[in-house]
Amino acid sequence: MGHAHTIIPSPAPAPSRRETETRKTCQPSRARGASRSLAIADPVIAALEAERGIAKSTALRLFERIADASPVPLGRLRAELIPDSSWKRAGKTLGPQASQTAARLGFVLAFADRVWGNGSDAVEWLLGSHAELAGASPYSLLKTEAGGRAVEALLAALEFGFPV
Repeated sequence: MGHAHTIIPSPAPAPSRRETETRKTCQPSRARGASRSLAIADPVIAALEAERGIAKSTALRLFERIADASPVPLGRLRAELIPDSSWKRAGKTLGPQASQTAARLGFVLAFADRVWGNGSDAVEWLLGSHAELAGASPYSLLKTEAGGRAVEALLAALEFGFPV
C-alpha cells in the first residue's frame, strides 16, 4: 500500500489588470433607460431573464434608448425586432421569442457600450450599415440568434483590435 498524499492547493494568482477591468465593465450598466438585468454583459443572466419572461416595460426602455439616437420612430424600430402582433398580444411580460430578442438586444447594447466607450456611439454603430454584415445594420440582425451571434462576433473583433 502506498502512502496517501495530501495536496494543498496553492493560492490563486492575483487577477491581472485586464481581468480586473473586465470584471468592472461587466457590472450592471447605469446608463439612462437601461435595465439592470438586460444591460449587463452576461449572457447567462440574460438567458435566465429571457426564460422567465422579460417585462414589456423593460424592453420598451431598451427600444427607447435606441430610438433616442435614431430618426426612425420608436414603434417602427421596435417592430423591426418584435412584430406588432407579438408586442400587442403580450401582457406585462413578453413571450419567449420576444423575451429572447429583448435579451439579445440588451446584451449586444451593453457589449457595444463597452467597445465604443459611450452609449451614443454604441447606438450609432448598431443602427449603421456594416460591410462585415453584408451591408446590414447590426440592429437589424438581432431578430435571430444567428444574427445576434454575428453581431457579437463583430463586436468581439472590434474589442480586440482586429481589422474589420
